[in-house]
Amino acid sequence: MKNILLTWNTRWIWKYLEDNLKNNYSILGFSKSNWYDLSIKETFNKLQENIWDKKLDYLILNAWVGEFWKFEENNLEKYENIINTNLLWNIRLLKVLENNINKGTKIIFIWSIISKKFMKDAAVYQASKFWLRGLAGWLKSEWKKIYILNPKIVETWFHDWKIKLDKRFTETKLIDILNIIKNIFSWEENRFEIDL
Repeated sequence: MKNILLTWNTRWIWKYLEDNLKNNYSILGFSKSNWYDLSIKETFNKLQENIWDKKLDYLILNAWVGEFWKFEENNLEKYENIINTNLLWNIRLLKVLENNINKGTKIIFIWSIISKKFMKDAAVYQASKFWLRGLAGWLKSEWKKIYILNPKIVETWFHDWKIKLDKRFTETKLIDILNIIKNIFSWEENRFEIDL
């Protein structure tokens, strides 16, 4: 059975993906309950020593923290947390997983259309997505099998209490994300960047 590492697998999009892929794939997952603070050297080293010895066929990475506030409404600590969790955590995890990734590993980043279209009340969150898009583009030049999915506002309750639905950001269905991922797995989808 092929191995998928799926980050943040207990909620929203990623829980849905796990529920719909687990019968055909071995799912290895990170969630908030087993999250590693990879900014701490000791934790990074511990994870590196204890990481699964399995080779990864697929790696599905997600940016976890989404915040929608006017820039002046939050403090620097909050913004540093967004950047640390969304951007730096993914970079550190890729470093930890270097020995688990081979030339055949397909890496899928589920980012957001917000990395391409400006949205109000999300300055630092949006900045983290822009950086992540740049990271994926850089990795594409080295590792080749890199894919970015840019969903619009997804049909989960995540956005219900935070923002009104902007006409430019219509809903993306969970089934559409799942189908694109299945098509990437089967080589039916080969685009580097896919807007949903």
